[in-house]
Amino acid sequence: MTLTIGIVNYNTKEDLKNCIKSIQLNPPKCNYQIIIVDNDSKDGSKKQLKHLEKENIKCIANNKNMGFGRACNQIAKMQNSSYILFLNPDVEISKNSIDKLIKFLKNNEQAGIATGKLLFPDGSFQLSCRKFPTILRVLFGRESLIRNLFPNNIISKEYLMSELDYSKIRFPDCVRGAVMLFRSDVFKKIGGFDEKFFLYFEDTDICLRLRKKDYEIAYLPEAVFYHKLGSSTKKEKLRTKISINISMFHYIKKHMNYNFLLLSFFFTALLVRLAFIMMFFSIRYEEK
Repeated sequence: MTLTIGIVNYNTKEDLKNCIKSIQLNPPKCNYQIIIVDNDSKDGSKKQLKHLEKENIKCIANNKNMGFGRACNQIAKMQNSSYILFLNPDVEISKNSIDKLIKFLKNNEQAGIATGKLLFPDGSFQLSCRKFPTILRVLFGRESLIRNLFPNNIISKEYLMSELDYSKIRFPDCVRGAVMLFRSDVFKKIGGFDEKFFLYFEDTDICLRLRKKDYEIAYLPEAVFYHKLGSSTKKEKLRTKISINISMFHYIKKHMNYNFLLLSFFFTALLVRLAFIMMFFSIRYEEK
């Protein structure tokens, strides 16, 4: 088997169906299989899996939400392909997009991950490359209060690489996890995704670990994918906000080597931030 396409689904029944359909309409030229892991969805996805399962489509229904990284590792252990492509269920592929990623990895041994250009369903551009986080940079992240108040600030532009020329092949620090093609042996060698990241930052973490092993992270503009962005997480906004902050702290604690005092300060700031988030959602709930 040349390629395994791995999809982790959680309450995105219709998106999953559209994702599979897009693969069937634009199949890669190599032999491939699709493995879908459902993380205990409550929207009827589990029943749909029975209709999706075919000769080259395997479906697994977990009895609890295992988290994104752990479910991806679950898929990786079930396959024996040369390449493994992790796709979010709210992604739709275009003609030859997967073939272009495979060709690039095949011809560039130093590339650990290949991803493509992400577009919203309406065709508008979606940022997919960024620099590695620092404590300062995460304060200016995509959904941060500071960036919402000052959208054109220099730190956010640098962190999110919003002024990068996306028309050329690029080798950023890290890329969004919606579309990630690995060589299976490299994915296994690096230890797969860190399962301590339940949701978010697992893509950034694996990019950093690959970069430390002298692999490059490649962005290919000619490989186009359509990504709705946040189809699952938008349905559970409070849980999503909490997951982002917990994963952010785990990433900083794991990789930054900050001293105890600085980590304690950041942890305290994180708790305050979570308290404000929960208070905000509580007020909104009461207003309803």
